Amino acid sequence: MSYIDNLNLWKNAKNLEPQLAAQFKAMSEQELLEAFSSDLEFGTAGLRGLIGPGTGKMNLYTIRRATLAFLQFLQTKYSLTDLKEKGVVIGHDNRHFSEQFAQEVADIFASNGIKAILFHNNDLRPTPMVSYTIRKIGATAGVIITASHNSREYNGYKIYDHNGSQFLPVDTDIIGENYLKIKGEVFTLSLNPRAELLTFVPQTVEENYVEDVKAMQFYPDQKRNIKIVFSNLHGTSKDWTPRILRECGYDVIIVEEQFNNDPDFTYAPNPNPELAECFDLPIKYAQQHDADIIILNDPDADRLGIGIRQADNSYYLMTGNETAPVLLEYLFSHYQKNNRLPKNGVMYNTFVTGNLSDKVAESYGIEVVKTLTGFKWIGDQMAKAPSQNRTFLFGFEEAYGYVLKDIVRDKDGIQASLVIAEACWYYHNLGKSFLDVLNEQYEKFGYYYCNTVNLVRTGVEGPQIIKGMLKTLREKTLPALHGITCVKKEDYLTGLYNMPGQDLLKFYFADGSWFAVRASGTEPKIKFYFVCVDKSTQQAKTKMELMYQELAEKYLNN
Repeated sequence: MSYIDNLNLWKNAKNLEPQLAAQFKAMSEQELLEAFSSDLEFGTAGLRGLIGPGTGKMNLYTIRRATLAFLQFLQTKYSLTDLKEKGVVIGHDNRHFSEQFAQEVADIFASNGIKAILFHNNDLRPTPMVSYTIRKIGATAGVIITASHNSREYNGYKIYDHNGSQFLPVDTDIIGENYLKIKGEVFTLSLNPRAELLTFVPQTVEENYVEDVKAMQFYPDQKRNIKIVFSNLHGTSKDWTPRILRECGYDVIIVEEQFNNDPDFTYAPNPNPELAECFDLPIKYAQQHDADIIILNDPDADRLGIGIRQADNSYYLMTGNETAPVLLEYLFSHYQKNNRLPKNGVMYNTFVTGNLSDKVAESYGIEVVKTLTGFKWIGDQMAKAPSQNRTFLFGFEEAYGYVLKDIVRDKDGIQASLVIAEACWYYHNLGKSFLDVLNEQYEKFGYYYCNTVNLVRTGVEGPQIIKGMLKTLREKTLPALHGITCVKKEDYLTGLYNMPGQDLLKFYFADGSWFAVRASGTEPKIKFYFVCVDKSTQQAKTKMELMYQELAEKYLNN
């Protein structure tokens, strides 16, 4: 629909929700243009957008559109009996309106003969617990209201299939088509949820999750002698990660200012563990308590970041491309030691993930399978692994998301937190830190520096600027950067390596370095993923900076 059509829908709507009506009335012409020029689309992780009035924003009416579209899809996939008896699991995070939106989703399903399964009292829950619960109770699907690590102005709508994996485009394209056909009816929707179809997840399921995570330890009965500073960045892991760590014997110091479920994220305004600013408060706690490691979960607990104490009592913030190889070394060496390393083991990561983790996995004889960006692709491969005679061992993406055990088919910052804690404890008692292990891997496999450059382009013109940058890089020849010859260019637009198409480009250079570029599926930005190799990490870092500088000057003039 056009801007005028979208705007008129709202202008002609009767009985708009009062808060939205007041905001709508006060909007400037520019704000109206930004809010109504487009509709939200199902991207890398479902719907995600700024909260507020408009077809391009997250609000009560976009939640209704999404749920009705999803409901129509489910009715084509499942019998009425299955939908009534197996139902849909519904969760939410701590953001503004998340609880209200989750209840609205439940009421829509329960008004249409579908069992809605909320968590106890419609309380918030971590995203991984939704994926876990779907499979544990045999539900048909799941919904979680979350904007993950975005700032407080955002919210989102993420959907899962019966395997506990996020839906792939083959399905979300259909749901998206349904979504666009749903218009004015969201303003007049009358709900009459059937009480018997509004149910709660059995609390035993949540305890099963806790026990399944604890079972991931290699040394469950050993005394722990490390200190952990933990922050949930105001989010949903508050009652889960610290509890599990403490029950497993760890000394956990909570960052109190960031512990409450504050929807304004007062002490973590950009609650993304990839950002150094999120560690400012935790580092103060860590230095005060002489902690060995800092662990942060993002607000919906599907990701984590870590800081490792150095000799001078400062803390080194490890990236996803640095953390994963250390985790792999710990896991695979212990699987091997305990005769649990399968010959058909497989690790999944993405086309934009660094090389070091691949080399560590391959050194243990583990197959590496690459997927498109978005953890839904890894979840899909995990579900297919048994039929392909593969045994899942690890899945991750460079953006701080890991899954280590096939109890969840999405990123799981809670299970990753426990295994990271045990690995830290294990190496500590060998007189090593994670950085020592990482440096051993560099010496063995090469010194890699990985960095993601994000260019944010907001406003109505933002998407076109991003598309223009991708068009330039797709059409122009890039012979070299920083004097290093580009030897290969891959365009994933129509599909490569048995994967569907994605608007992704990847450039390989003669020295083994590469960079990839894609538009974010959840935020208004374009992402450049650089992986450079050299004789030291500092030399690789310098190389990356000079390569990007030349790229920006010659090809990114937008």
